[in-house]
Amino acid sequence: MTKDYRHAKTTSFLGEGTELEGRLDVRGGLRIDGKLKGSVHSGSVVTLGDTAHVEADIHARAVISSGKVVGDIDSAEHVQLSLPGSVQGSIRTRELVLEKGVFFDGSCTITEPER
Repeated sequence: MTKDYRHAKTTSFLGEGTELEGRLDVRGGLRIDGKLKGSVHSGSVVTLGDTAHVEADIHARAVISSGKVVGDIDSAEHVQLSLPGSVQGSIRTRELVLEKGVFFDGSCTITEPER
């Protein structure tokens, strides 16, 4: 059963028109609508909006994206990709949801649920 991550609490925000280069570490939820180059580490949900352009490896509990990702996604629980989003890189997660038409160029590893 898919858990609904859309309403997870966002504690940090990188707005449209904002550019950041480096490692971004957040404990809570993160929403990105701007540009980020480097790496992202979150103990919660990382949400990428339509205008997000991320050239980074993302490590989070869950990733919900309709933005552009060039890099690897490592999610402990869930990855959801929606239009107009795209991913170029590998995905490692327990659960993957791809909307029809999303561009994905890479590999995917589905991990076993924790028991």
